Amino acid sequence: MSRRSPPGEAPGRTRGEETMTPPALRLFGAPCSYYTAKVRSALRKQRLPFREDFQSHPYYRTHVLPVTQNQRIPVLEFADGPIVQDSTEILDHLEARDLLGARPAGVARVVELFVEAYADRAMLRPAMHYRWNFRAENEAFIIGEFSRLIAMGDTGKGSELGRVIAGRMSAYLPPLGITEATIPAIEAQYLALLDALDRHFAHHPYLLGGSPSRADYGLMGPLHAHLGRDPHAVPLMQRRAPIVYRWTERMNAGEDTSPEFPDPAPGFEITADLCPVLDLMAAEFGPELAATLDLFGTWAAERTDMPAGTPVSSKGVDQPSFGPVRFDIQGITFEVMSAGHSLWMLQRVQDAFARLDDAEKAEARALLAAGGMARLLDEKMPRRLGRQGNKLTVA
Repeated sequence: MSRRSPPGEAPGRTRGEETMTPPALRLFGAPCSYYTAKVRSALRKQRLPFREDFQSHPYYRTHVLPVTQNQRIPVLEFADGPIVQDSTEILDHLEARDLLGARPAGVARVVELFVEAYADRAMLRPAMHYRWNFRAENEAFIIGEFSRLIAMGDTGKGSELGRVIAGRMSAYLPPLGITEATIPAIEAQYLALLDALDRHFAHHPYLLGGSPSRADYGLMGPLHAHLGRDPHAVPLMQRRAPIVYRWTERMNAGEDTSPEFPDPAPGFEITADLCPVLDLMAAEFGPELAATLDLFGTWAAERTDMPAGTPVSSKGVDQPSFGPVRFDIQGITFEVMSAGHSLWMLQRVQDAFARLDDAEKAEARALLAAGGMARLLDEKMPRRLGRQGNKLTVA
C-alpha cells in the first residue's frame, strides 16, 4: 500500500536548514481510552501521519474544547479545519476523504458495520468489568494513566484527579448491567468470543480477510485499550487467546503484512470460521438492540411533535438514553440504561442492508440470525436519528 498524503497539509516549518511538514491530522486521546484505540488503529493501519496529544495540552483547551463543548475523546482535527468528535464520525470523515483505504461492499459492508456497532456497545461490559472489578491489580496502573492524561507534569494533582475519574468511571458498571448476578455470563461470553476469534485469526490477518476494516478498528477499542493493556486482563488474553493478542499488536502497526501471513490477498470475504464469531456477537447484542428499539418506539410515540435536530438527551446528560431496558441473554436477565447511540449505529447497518439485493439480504440474515438480530435488519425505526453539534438528535 502506498503512503498517502492527506489533503490540506499545513505548510512546512523551517528549523535551521531542515524543513518539517507537521502531520495533517491531530488526534486528542489517551492510551487507556476505549474509543481512541479504535481511531488510532485506523490511522496507523492506513499509514496516515498524525500527532497525538492529551486533553491536558493547552491547545486542546484553547482550540478544541470551544468547538466540541464537552470533554469526550477521541477528537481528530484536520489541518484544513474540521474538528471531529466521536470515533464513528471520525472514521466517516476519513472514508469521505478516501483516507480509510478500500471498504467492504455488499454483505461484507453490513457485517463490518454490525461488528463496529457491537464493539462500540456490547464489548463495554467485559472491558469495564475486567478493568474496574479487579482493583487490586489494576488500580495503580489506571490511576497513573488518568493522571498523565489530565495533569501531565503535576504528579500530586494528577493522582488526585486520577482517583476522581476512576471513581466516576467505575460508577458506570450498574447502568451497563454489570452486577454480581450477570458477571458469570459476561465472563463466559468474553471467553467464548476470545476462543472464536483465536481460531479465526489463526487463518486470517484481519476479521474480513486480507485487509483491515472498520470491524477490526472497532474491536481494537475493547481488545486493546482495556482487555489488551490492563494488568489483570492482559495475562488472560495472552494465555487464553495468544493469537488474538498478536492481532492487537498487528492492528497497532503500520506494516501491510505480518510474518504469519506472507503476501495475503488484499480484500474482504466472509469465511467459514467467521460465522461462529458472528453468532456469538449477534446472540449477545441482538436482545439489547431489540429492547432498546422497542423502548425508542414508545419514546418517539410520546414525542411526535419533536422537531428535527432536537437532542435526544436532556441538557447536561452525557450519554443519550431513552431509559432503562431489560433483556435476557442465555437465561440471564440484564437491566441496563439504554444506549441511544447504539440505535444510531444500528440504523447505519440497516441502511447498508437496504442496499443489498434479495440474495444478499438472505445471506446477511443467515449470518446474523442469532439473538433475533436478523429481524432487526428489516425493522423500521420509528424516527431516524442523527448527530448535530456532537449530540444525538432526532432527524
